[in-house]
Amino acid sequence: MAQNLQKKPAKGILKTSRSVDSQDNAMASSSKRAKEQRFDEINIMETFHPPDKDYGHMKVDEPKTPYSEAVDGDLEPTDELDANILAAKLAASMNKPPKCLESSESDEDETEEERQRRLEFKKKRKIHYNEFQALQLARQLMAQEEEEDEEEEKGGTSAT
Repeated sequence: MAQNLQKKPAKGILKTSRSVDSQDNAMASSSKRAKEQRFDEINIMETFHPPDKDYGHMKVDEPKTPYSEAVDGDLEPTDELDANILAAKLAASMNKPPKCLESSESDEDETEEERQRRLEFKKKRKIHYNEFQALQLARQLMAQEEEEDEEEEKGGTSAT
């Protein structure tokens, strides 16, 4: 065992910085050659793109659409709008009130209680839609009350 300790290794275990630099330069030049790649395009096409492969796409045979456009205007539209007929319909409708304003027969058949409910509902609806004005009125009343309170406090403090 003592004999092994006295022997010097032919090559050191630790690398010197000079040896690392020289190896990096040698590897860099060889890695440039190794990084340069050439593709065999014909082989790739034969391997990955065979002619019978459809890549999951499906061909759907559909009949042509039933709608066909008129070629050179040979088909004329069958439903033409006649201006005279349209004007007559408009004139007739101008004499009638709109359907929403027509009174229904149920209004005549309603009892006094139903009529009272309907009038009450209309009144509440008007009040509801005038909520903004009611809110403004309430703010004015609150402001007046505050002014009256301030006047009372001023009057009360000046009296004491």
